Amino acid sequence: MRGGFMKFERSRRWKGREQARFLAELGDLLDNGFSLYEGIEFSMLHSKMNHQEDIKGSLVLLKEGHSFRDFLEWLSFEQELVGLVSYGEQNGQLSSTLKEAGRIWQKKCEDRTKLKNLLIYPVFLFLFTFGLLQLFTTYLFPRFSQMYDDYGLGSNPFMEVAGFISHLVRFSPVLLALVFLLLSVIHHYYLKKLPQLKREILFVKIPYIRRYRRLSITYYFSIQLGSLLQGGLSVLDALDFMKSQDPKLLVRELTGQMMERLKAGDTLEHISQDIPVFKDDFVRIISHGQKNGLLGEELLYYSRLVLKEIEGMTEKALKVIQPLMFGLVALLVILLYLAILMPMISLMNSI
Repeated sequence: MRGGFMKFERSRRWKGREQARFLAELGDLLDNGFSLYEGIEFSMLHSKMNHQEDIKGSLVLLKEGHSFRDFLEWLSFEQELVGLVSYGEQNGQLSSTLKEAGRIWQKKCEDRTKLKNLLIYPVFLFLFTFGLLQLFTTYLFPRFSQMYDDYGLGSNPFMEVAGFISHLVRFSPVLLALVFLLLSVIHHYYLKKLPQLKREILFVKIPYIRRYRRLSITYYFSIQLGSLLQGGLSVLDALDFMKSQDPKLLVRELTGQMMERLKAGDTLEHISQDIPVFKDDFVRIISHGQKNGLLGEELLYYSRLVLKEIEGMTEKALKVIQPLMFGLVALLVILLYLAILMPMISLMNSI
């Protein structure tokens, strides 16, 4: 039982693409005159058998007067999707929000699939080559060393380099395990105890994480606040709704702090300027939108621009990651050849 109102067992979690397809299709059905209940029933007719059972049981929620958000939460839809849909439900733009949420999540799933496909082959090569290096350092190099001792040969640069490679490869799993353990301890005893906002402020100070985190947070906050303002709510009422209803802890903390400062007489522009997790130009959008009286519309348009920037950044990352992985594999292959050939060359030169 979840939330005290369910009477059935849910099947396994829906895949991201299935969630996106369901929401986009439901948005189209609403645009074509279906009610929410009728649209869900129609989607159920051509869904997978296990999804049909999920939907059939979840429809009890709508009959009992629960919100569509409760329906999606019980089906364990992604939190970001639930948040987007709850705002559309609040401001009376559910159909367009469903289609937009479905499109956004479909693109995210495609990007994840691309990344997975790009990494499978180089990761396999990396692990295979690393395994060969481990075999060399465990079995072959000790025999080369023993051979040198038997012939009474002294140390030389070739064997020293091979020995360094051998020790580096042999102890690298231990070093990685220690790094992972250290990060786990830091997370458990320090980061986990911090408020979500302070954690994000720490993350946006990390060079390669900063830009993506700020883009993601700014996009999500802009589209949520913009949709509520466009639906007719005041800034304070919109922030209050986000504080009480948004599934993300970070958004609830942000809106809580912003509300306190607004009630104390501060301006939204000045408050946003003091929050480092937003993009720099977010403050300018706030200022311009308030002057024109079109803050909701401008935030929604701005969120689409930020989303395009995120998509462009993801595509660039995908183009860089695979060559880097192949380069790393090539480096391991070179190290393997050097580690095998150097002792042999050294032995031949010494005879």
